[in-house]
Amino acid sequence: MANILQANCMMCRMRSDIFNTLNESELHRVDDCRVSIKYHQGEIIFKQGSPCHDFVCVTSGLVKLYLEGEGDRRIIIGFARPVDYIFVPGAFSDKRHHFTAVACEESTACLVEVDIIQDLLKTNQEFASSFMTKVSEQAIQLFDQLTSFTQKQMPGRMAEVLICLSQKIYQSNPFITSLSRQDIADMSGMTKESAIRIMKTFKDDGLILAEGNSIEILDFAKLETISRNG
Repeated sequence: MANILQANCMMCRMRSDIFNTLNESELHRVDDCRVSIKYHQGEIIFKQGSPCHDFVCVTSGLVKLYLEGEGDRRIIIGFARPVDYIFVPGAFSDKRHHFTAVACEESTACLVEVDIIQDLLKTNQEFASSFMTKVSEQAIQLFDQLTSFTQKQMPGRMAEVLICLSQKIYQSNPFITSLSRQDIADMSGMTKESAIRIMKTFKDDGLILAEGNSIEILDFAKLETISRNG
């Protein structure tokens, strides 16, 4: 079960840089309505279809974002790391979440009321510009993923996922992942069985070393070629 933590926006070193555009009074407004919560691995931060009341900024851990389809099918559309702000488009339309956010490991996040953020967007032009930059970056990432799903074969998609995990998510090689093989399959838009088979092929070909939760990319150049050529 999630635990409520105590913190202070004015002294926090883990706040998103979009809040650096706020003056002291505006920052106090955010702090007055903000709640910092600790989530255990596997806990839902918000669920697709649920009412949208808050914006979420991840301050520690790792959060996966995924679309829920028919037959329990899931497509992971991204991750949030410290100090990523999770954009929730439903806040500006139907007041519903359009994807699910789940903690992949022990994580903390600050929740800020939607109404406060919307007011700041109207009154602080610099904050609005920074906010829209973040929104645009997330949209571009989603477009890139859609292109990968529709134009690349499964080996190309898997190569892209492994490179992304190493360079963007964990920023390490080798890396220890809290993601399951099903999660990796959901990232690449394929079945778990197909994901395991392709990873075994990459391992047999000397491209990666995968033992349990530890994954190491042994040949970035070849993996990048596979990803690029699809």
